[in-house]
Amino acid sequence: MFLTAYNLAHYLAGRGLITMQSVVDGDFILAEAGRRNRNFKLARRRLPGIFVKQVKSTEAQAIMTIQREAAFYRAITSDPRYAPISGMIPKFLDFDASRHALALSLTEDAESLSEHQMRLSVMPPEIAGRLGSALARIHSFGAAVAADPALRPNLPCQVPWPLTVEQAGYGFLTAYGTLGEQLTRAISQTPNLATGLSALRALWQFDSLTHGDMKWDNCLLRGEDLTVVDWELADLGDGAWDVASIFKEYVASTLVNRAARESARAHNIPEPAEITLDTTRPSLRAFWQAYAAGRGFSGFAADAYLDRAVRYLAARLVIAVLEYSAFAQQLDATSSLMLENARRVLEHPHVAAAQLAGVPAN
Repeated sequence: MFLTAYNLAHYLAGRGLITMQSVVDGDFILAEAGRRNRNFKLARRRLPGIFVKQVKSTEAQAIMTIQREAAFYRAITSDPRYAPISGMIPKFLDFDASRHALALSLTEDAESLSEHQMRLSVMPPEIAGRLGSALARIHSFGAAVAADPALRPNLPCQVPWPLTVEQAGYGFLTAYGTLGEQLTRAISQTPNLATGLSALRALWQFDSLTHGDMKWDNCLLRGEDLTVVDWELADLGDGAWDVASIFKEYVASTLVNRAARESARAHNIPEPAEITLDTTRPSLRAFWQAYAAGRGFSGFAADAYLDRAVRYLAARLVIAVLEYSAFAQQLDATSSLMLENARRVLEHPHVAAAQLAGVPAN
């Protein structure tokens, strides 16, 4: 049975998550929030809300992903070893293995960091620092995850596809249709890009509890509380990848802003406030410094970790092309700039580190 707005309340009552009396009283507000999955937000007047996620298809990959996510949330919620990070991750409520449906506590009255950044045109350094500290704490549980007999079997230790594309090929990009074909050609035609990406595979480490899809959209701010959501790709992997993913948010914001300002000028409408690396650097530096402090990195260790994260940024920009072009289903000028920036980062990582975080280029 696929869940819908019409049967969800009765389904949740059957699972013991709400009462039939609350259904009769209409003591909740239901909203669909589907993207890759069937997502529902159930806000209640007198009790905490519930977030429900169900796969859209019964393909093996979709089922394995939600099983992984359910195992992750269950472990974080129930195992006292994870208590130091449980407060920044949604609480596990229920997993229906027969219907591949996951129920979590709803993070209510929160603003995503993406919305926060768009509203202010800049990510405040104090918020960026809070994110850096939170991510450092999450990553520090790599050893605990590796030794967890309940959670570890659900984690595939998967390396991101741009790091394996020369060996594995581009076949999986066919699922993206015309966009995948265009990206395949673009990577192949960008000098040294595929080779440089594949060289990153040798740097990869399996030392951290990683989110796998870190982005401002997945970080919810409510007062002083920061909640990280959407753990579909939770894994035992390289924490520098998550750091690179946040670096990508800063770079992408400047490129998207550039395109928006050019479009505004072309249509003779007011331009949005300008976002550049110079305006974002204090925030990015605050994020990195808080992260490094949280991991206990300093000196050579901090420099080496930053270097790896900056190199991974190139791969994360390649993935961003798919994310930012999905609606249009074709590469545009911003996509080309992302690939060009990826190439430059790979060729001059020390210069990129200096431009991004303000550290001296070696």
